[in-house]
Amino acid sequence: MKKTAFWVVIHIAHSEEKALEIREKLTQEGFMVDIRAVSGDAGAQVYEILALSSEAREARSMMAELRV
Repeated sequence: MKKTAFWVVIHIAHSEEKALEIREKLTQEGFMVDIRAVSGDAGAQVYEILALSSEAREARSMMAELRV
């Protein structure tokens, strides 16, 4: 059976600016990354940072290394 890649949340950003910064840095490192806006508490907007399931662990490690 063929294994299918899917998107998983690797981080929650509390501003669009931070979400875009994280996406840019991870993309520069070669990761496939997407962001998705979701509603937070009391209508505050938060952003999910998504990576392919096959890259999620490495992408999170890279975030720590890049300090984002």
